[in-house]
Amino acid sequence: MSHVSAEQLLAEHKTALQNYLGARCRDGELAAELLQEVAARLVFALPRLSLNGNARGYLFRIAASVWHDYLRRERVRRRSSALLQAEPQAVAPAADAKLLEGELKNAVRRAVAGLPPAQRDVLELRQRRDLTFREIADQLGRPLGTVLTQVRAALARISAALESYR
Repeated sequence: MSHVSAEQLLAEHKTALQNYLGARCRDGELAAELLQEVAARLVFALPRLSLNGNARGYLFRIAASVWHDYLRRERVRRRSSALLQAEPQAVAPAADAKLLEGELKNAVRRAVAGLPPAQRDVLELRQRRDLTFREIADQLGRPLGTVLTQVRAALARISAALESYR
């Protein structure tokens, strides 16, 4: 499978995947974000993947998985929000909440500062300049697959560094 790149597969099926995701979420920006997650998962899986001639089917399975993961996250977020509104006594006092928020922000800053420069550059362009992964790849002169791998590795490192805040 190494003769076909993630970029080639995505370029070939991008419109169909955007239509698929867009029909589900009915939000162009969200569909674009979900498509970027499809791209990241494809880049991660491609080295050990055998598509047996069905690349389109595999891409749509990834897209369906990304969509279902998004729905699960939203369901959890809504439940959490509803619980916090229903049980105000469960919320930490304002001073404690501000202190915890400050600690978390500092922990995130430290985690980002500790990233390898290539990963930090990609994250900063994504967060501060709100560039797409394609724009980041073009600006840094890196292949899209490399940028997606770097952002995935950066997020994994940050997640591990913030484990104690969960």
